[in-house]
Amino acid sequence: MDALTVLGGERRGTSVQLTDRYFQAQEMALATADGSEFVENRLRIVRESREVWEEIHIDFPSLTTENLRTASDRFRDVLERVPEVRYLQRSYPEACFVVPEWFRIDGEVKYGARVYFFRDDPPDSGDLIDRNIDATVQDDRHDFERYQGQLHDYPECCIDFFRESDRFDGEQSLEARSLDALDNVVDEARVREGSVTEAPIEDLLPGFFESPQAYAFFAHGFYPEPGCETARKRGVRIYETLTEDLPEPLVRDYFRVNYGWSVLKAGSPPDATTFGRAHCLSFLPLEVLLSVPRYR
Repeated sequence: MDALTVLGGERRGTSVQLTDRYFQAQEMALATADGSEFVENRLRIVRESREVWEEIHIDFPSLTTENLRTASDRFRDVLERVPEVRYLQRSYPEACFVVPEWFRIDGEVKYGARVYFFRDDPPDSGDLIDRNIDATVQDDRHDFERYQGQLHDYPECCIDFFRESDRFDGEQSLEARSLDALDNVVDEARVREGSVTEAPIEDLLPGFFESPQAYAFFAHGFYPEPGCETARKRGVRIYETLTEDLPEPLVRDYFRVNYGWSVLKAGSPPDATTFGRAHCLSFLPLEVLLSVPRYR
């Protein structure tokens, strides 16, 4: 669905991070779908990709630009052979590429992978990798995070909000501040029970669309500045664009899932894979998703 907003011209680009949770959620969703040849083939791709992913191990002698660039080249060669990456590149009609990702967490260098999707004006993937390497070696991600935000076509004010989050006083995280812009839309009691995987998402988020700021959550993994009118207007346009070609219940669930996933990311509950049945369904290929009775 994020990629559809790019193809529809509403955003420059989007991306998906490859993680254990990504493959787990894909497999869980596909295992509950019909046993058509397409679904079985898709499930095979995910399972084979998960096996490859679990075997990946990247090491380098010391943290230097040269060492990290060499490790990136080796890592990318492996990533481009992952069946899931090849599937995404075949399925997406415009520019799609995979890059390694490097992070510094608690003094350690961690790695991951991200698949990007663009329609027009894709960035040079090598430049993107180099920017990430420089940010990691210098232990300063601010400029790189701004660049990533621009690639995803987030409003500049929301990018600034994200970058300046370390200046906020108190214990409330950036994620919590963003989510709290929608008051009383989460059924906290039900979420605390931990029964969020199979529950109807509209029951977990009662009154979600009663708040105009619901439309600000127009992208997966995006935390808008609280009360941002630019993000809300962008979300309304995206909602209208998506409903031109897709059932409105599916589009409404897309916004709910974006918000609900952010609730999970903020840690409530931290071990859940999906936020409601609609979130689980969102990992299905679109042609399978449109056959689900909820969206017919």
